[in-house]
Amino acid sequence: MEELLLTNPISTTILQQVDPMVSRSKFDRELSYFMQVKDYNMQRGVVLIDAEFPFIKLAFYAYRIKPLILAFAIRLDFTNYDLEPPSLRFIDFLTDYDLTHPELYINLTRFQMDPLGEGNPVCKPLQDLIQSHKPKNIPFVCLPGIKEYHSHPSHSNDSWLSRKGKGEGTLGFIIDQLHKYGTEPLNGILPVMANIQQINPAGMLIQFAGITFTRDKNPL
Repeated sequence: MEELLLTNPISTTILQQVDPMVSRSKFDRELSYFMQVKDYNMQRGVVLIDAEFPFIKLAFYAYRIKPLILAFAIRLDFTNYDLEPPSLRFIDFLTDYDLTHPELYINLTRFQMDPLGEGNPVCKPLQDLIQSHKPKNIPFVCLPGIKEYHSHPSHSNDSWLSRKGKGEGTLGFIIDQLHKYGTEPLNGILPVMANIQQINPAGMLIQFAGITFTRDKNPL
């Protein structure tokens, strides 16, 4: 079987172990499914930026906030799909540069299930599905069906092959989860103040370092 070296925009070399035609066919299938519901996704703030095997880039807008605000953008890598699930990276919308955790303005928070298995949500602690590790602080989404989840040592007992073919790891599934925990709960913004300067007796110059999104729900 031919091996294909794929280089992504940040010079990370990935070895394509699966027949590239197989992965490409399944990539095209996922993209076709997305295009069939493109208008529906756009209504909930999910916009296709670009799609060229093995990458799909998507923007997620906080569609309940006016004017419309970009919440985050991602790059999905379908190399070796579906022997492996897609890899997910948060990116800068304009430059395609991979963002670090401190550069994100978004959380994917949810209530955790009762540890006794009774199905009742516990009020705290809320779980942020975006995790990272020092020193690089590259954020990853801690959800089954995403490569970084299954390759993490903490999830060695949750094999991707045991979930493959059950919906998780598809493009539609990943979009639904990011919408559910990421953008659908967003209902407003708060500015992050960086500096205040007195410019004259009657006026001040206020500089802002960014924004914080407010949420009115945390789904299960």
